[in-house]
Amino acid sequence: MQPSLDTASFFLPGLIHQFGNLLLTVQGHVLHLDAEGIKRMQDAVLGAVQRGSASLQVIRALLGEQTGATGSAGDLVLQLVELGRVPARECGVSLEMRGEHPNEAIWVAAESFVMACAATLRHWIQSLPSGSTGAVTVNLRGDGAGGAVVALGFEPAVGSLPFPMAAAEVVLAVTSELEAAGATAQVLPAPARGMELHFVAATFTSGYEA
Repeated sequence: MQPSLDTASFFLPGLIHQFGNLLLTVQGHVLHLDAEGIKRMQDAVLGAVQRGSASLQVIRALLGEQTGATGSAGDLVLQLVELGRVPARECGVSLEMRGEHPNEAIWVAAESFVMACAATLRHWIQSLPSGSTGAVTVNLRGDGAGGAVVALGFEPAVGSLPFPMAAAEVVLAVTSELEAAGATAQVLPAPARGMELHFVAATFTSGYEA
């Protein structure tokens, strides 16, 4: 799979922010360490390290690393949303998950899924008119056949006027980027001011932690 440098660069501020939080977590627990709090410190530091490791794997996928691994669509989407909150905020909007997390894991081809979701999030956020306020929303659901559907939308802030969304233009831009990268997903405009990505179920090979 070919790298998507523009998309990787878009998510880098989120990675830097997350690693900064990781360092502060480690520093804070070390400076205030006491005998009774060792287990709590271990859990907090391990959790921060695992989140940082998962984020790094996402960025490596965007830079073209290909292992052929499968991953949980729910975990990967949550990781992308966490990484995307900083660049979304820099564009004047928030980035939020919507809906309930699927009860059962939906397995997808990890690198292709990450590439498609990340590219679509980037184009969707950057397509918003200047001065937009509100929340970019992400929803994950199963497609009934073992695959995954990721839906993106936008909820204008209370009191702001709605505006036309450039879903058709974003579909064309994302499709072109995914074809160049060698990633596989069906990208469609959604009926209610949004977009949807459809992914087939993956054949399980090896784990991809996120």
